[in-house]
Amino acid sequence: MRDFGIYWKNKIEEVERVELPFQKIETINLPRSNIGTFAQFKKDSENGEWKNKLIWGDNKYVMASLLPEFRGKIKLIYADPPFFTGTNMNITLEVGDEGAVKEPSAIEEIAYRNMWKEGPSSFFQYMYDRFTLMKDLLSEDGTIWVRFDYHYAHYVKIILDEIFGYENFNNEIVVKRGKVQFGLSEKYTVATDSIFFYSKTNNYLFHKFSRERYEHEPKGTNMVLNGERNPRERTFYDEKGQKHVLIPPPKTHWKFVQEKIEEMTQKGLITLKQSKRGTDYGVIEIIDGEKRPSSLVPHYEFDLPKTVDTNWTDISGYSNTTGYPTENSEQLLERVILSGSDQNDIVADFFSGSGTTATVAEKLGRKWIAVDIGRFSVHTIRKRLLDIPQCKPFEVLNLGKYERKHWMDQNLGSVYRNYIDFILQLYKAKPVFDYRNIHGIISGKAVHVGPIDYPVTKVEVEECLKEAKNNGFDSLDILGWDFEMEFNDRILRELRESYDFGISLRIIPNEVMDKRAVEAGDVDFYEHAFLEAKIAISGRRVKVNLENFIIPNPESIPEELRDKILKWSDFIDYWSVDWNYRDDTFHNEWQEFRTKKKKNLQLSSIEHHYDAPGTYKVMVKVIDVFGNDTTTMKEVTVA
Repeated sequence: MRDFGIYWKNKIEEVERVELPFQKIETINLPRSNIGTFAQFKKDSENGEWKNKLIWGDNKYVMASLLPEFRGKIKLIYADPPFFTGTNMNITLEVGDEGAVKEPSAIEEIAYRNMWKEGPSSFFQYMYDRFTLMKDLLSEDGTIWVRFDYHYAHYVKIILDEIFGYENFNNEIVVKRGKVQFGLSEKYTVATDSIFFYSKTNNYLFHKFSRERYEHEPKGTNMVLNGERNPRERTFYDEKGQKHVLIPPPKTHWKFVQEKIEEMTQKGLITLKQSKRGTDYGVIEIIDGEKRPSSLVPHYEFDLPKTVDTNWTDISGYSNTTGYPTENSEQLLERVILSGSDQNDIVADFFSGSGTTATVAEKLGRKWIAVDIGRFSVHTIRKRLLDIPQCKPFEVLNLGKYERKHWMDQNLGSVYRNYIDFILQLYKAKPVFDYRNIHGIISGKAVHVGPIDYPVTKVEVEECLKEAKNNGFDSLDILGWDFEMEFNDRILRELRESYDFGISLRIIPNEVMDKRAVEAGDVDFYEHAFLEAKIAISGRRVKVNLENFIIPNPESIPEELRDKILKWSDFIDYWSVDWNYRDDTFHNEWQEFRTKKKKNLQLSSIEHHYDAPGTYKVMVKVIDVFGNDTTTMKEVTVA
């Protein structure tokens, strides 16, 4: 039995470790700071070179899936989990030049609004599972730094004691909160959070962090400390080099041993000063063997870097550069990362939020893995990283169809029709069984549920159209996790005109895999957006121009902004181009995006030069203001 532990209803100590293969969504080859050089990074991600990893998904599944490659290899983990406070953690959303509040989606609410329906016991199990997996990933000389607030920090520490061992608890560090609540008369205002610093073993990497002294801090002090030490006398030298043997006041001792005093005197850090305080304090000088009262006081000059202790309230704990209400400050993460890692060590954050850990790790030359459940978070982190000068290439990954298949097997069994009926129920459609391709009916419309493990194709849609029209339906709704990349607004218009039939493509959101979102009735099937782009060709040089972007669900825009949207490009937050798409991973070789300082968006890319004649596929990706991505592909032939 463990010496330390906390017990709750239905506690499960055996943590599920489901290892699923990752899907590479995107490889960022050329950060914005390097664009214009036409330098090309290798597209072959199997060349043995490390690429940092930005991963979208539930961190429990992600961490378990990282174990085969990264068990015992991560040097430092920073964790700022949701605090289980019930606080509404809305995110600032910007559309064009305007700003508003973005309500998180249901899946993001689980991460940012902290909805554990079953109360503390489900929260404890949530934390227990994830800290256990973090320990598996941590190297033997690794450390974990966990930030929490006063509501549940004491419970979290007991969970950490149980998993990492009380003997591996090193420090509780006090950090500043973001906004301090004023005007509370019934209690003191809360101004700080805690960071719990644990190691995996007692042999761990740690560098004491030092900082420069601030202007208001004292640059020197006398050398008297409480408590007597023997021998009591020390030898000092005045500015003329004359020797003075001094004894400190009763029940005190001088700060340093004789060897240290001589070393620091040589550096000019210890000086003797005439002061009445010396006589008042009772300093004694030995002259020719006699003890006499002295006015001399040794002075220690320490205008040197100061070693940081556990009080970190001298720096900001939070910052606000991305619109996330719980964005950790870069100063804070710099201290953590410099304290617990060296160059090229792997640093990880499995509750990444706005991406401060990855950002600071990138700037400090560390390798990094950043994970978050929110699509908007992943997009925010991608933009933030790309704005770092000389940011190294990185990958964007998820568990995609494998996570969906595992979810289906665990929750709906291996019967495929169970999956179809579950999606129809969430869409509020009535199941039907008399057709080959039509699975349900809603308000006279036929409904088709796309496959769980591959994108909906144009051929699949045409088969559904034929069957729906021949059987007297009014129109057709296609529900799909993904749609093949060739699907665009032009193809959809052609299908509508060719069959003279209404058709709507709707996205099955990841929220359907979380029972809390399902029980809350917070699952929305948004229409698929469409992007129109044109390619300008001049010899072997090509340029992409965005022509139109259609969001079919403008009701998702906050009401206070709808009247302020002046043009279609206001919906676009980011876009990028792969000049030679090869039907595998999207390779981001050029990108353009808005920032707080640069809110306008150019709609034409730079020119790209192909080295050889031929036919190439140009893939264009747009990320809208909600973090959703839409792609279109164009073929170009250059001579």
